[in-house]
Amino acid sequence: MPELSENSKPIDNESRWFSRAGTWFWLLIALGAALRIYFVVFTQGTYDAGLWQLHSTGASELGLLNYYRANPNANHPPLILALEAGVYRVAVASRIPFPVLFRAPFALLDAGTTLLLFGLLGANRWRFVLTAAYWVNPLAILLSAYHGNTDSAVAFFLLLSIRLLSKEQIVASASALGAGLWIKLPGVLAVPALVLFLRGWRKRLLFLSIFGAVALLGYLPALISDAAVIATNVFGYHGRMLQTQGGIALWGPRVLFFSIIDPPDQWAVQLQAPVLFFLHHNWLIALLLAFLLALLRQRHTALPQLCATIAMVYVTVCGFTDNWALQYFAWSLPCWFFLPWWFFVPATLLTTAYVYSLNWTLCGNPWLLGNWDFAGHPYWPEAVIDFRNLDVLFFVLFACGFLIAAMLDWLPLCRKTSDLIATRPTG
Repeated sequence: MPELSENSKPIDNESRWFSRAGTWFWLLIALGAALRIYFVVFTQGTYDAGLWQLHSTGASELGLLNYYRANPNANHPPLILALEAGVYRVAVASRIPFPVLFRAPFALLDAGTTLLLFGLLGANRWRFVLTAAYWVNPLAILLSAYHGNTDSAVAFFLLLSIRLLSKEQIVASASALGAGLWIKLPGVLAVPALVLFLRGWRKRLLFLSIFGAVALLGYLPALISDAAVIATNVFGYHGRMLQTQGGIALWGPRVLFFSIIDPPDQWAVQLQAPVLFFLHHNWLIALLLAFLLALLRQRHTALPQLCATIAMVYVTVCGFTDNWALQYFAWSLPCWFFLPWWFFVPATLLTTAYVYSLNWTLCGNPWLLGNWDFAGHPYWPEAVIDFRNLDVLFFVLFACGFLIAAMLDWLPLCRKTSDLIATRPTG
């Protein structure tokens, strides 16, 4: 029903500024595009851009499989590594810096992610505001156009899969998600939520079979040639715990345990064993908790709730593992906008403050120009440490909160099922 103004005349929501693409919208779109162009063309990016140049050079000169064998740190899927080897050859021939050619497609891909987000927001009256908020989101800009890695592709293929699923195109949806694994593997974390969203085991099996077949297709030539090296380098990689030479951790529960709560030498003896066990196994624990969350939320069948579940899955992984790099936030960033504002607003502000202040520190200037020097900064300013601590604490608390809320949501159904069993006539 349309709202009424003070003079009792109906107000058409379509006439409100936030319900249409007015001048404000296109100005923000232009701003987001300009900032991405600036970062792609004028900055060098982080160490990741340099590492990709190293990988691309090696794959181009040695050949793909020989490079995997020569460098155990070559952990990217074979298709994207082969493509980037081609990008390196184009960079050499054209004399355009490799970081520019490497980052430009992923900055452009983020525009596709923005369009998909707009489509998924559907009838949401705030969809123009939320779409613009993502496009000018400093975190989205930094991770897609500045950082220099492939992680923003995860969000694109994930949203593409969800969008196709919303149109009941199960084969196309599964294919999109499977193709995403040719570039980066973490899209697989969303598979349980997507499968459980479907109703009926026939649809679920169809989705899984198509997803698996398409994903395998991108790895098949390399697997046929040398399955062992692909299994070790690519499938065996699950992130690393990153810290400076001064012992400052980039992310993870160890920040909570050893920086926010107490240094390790002040922990009670009886707590040391369980804490060390958790720190040693937290990647596996995070995956199990993420799967549990998807399982508990399978009754939420509306499309926005599916996007919210996927956001929660990635927040859970983020909150419970040390094996986390800052660019990994790109995996689920668009899905944050399907969670309540009291999550995505502070999450965006805190994470942006941490990521930007750290990049400023490591580059030595607020424009992020010059060399990104992680090794040369073993100790960070107190402001960066404070932003890191607040950000880690925020995600740990919300990861726990999402799990608890999902369990509490499941309890009434469990009690109802128990009551039905108890009242069923026997004999």
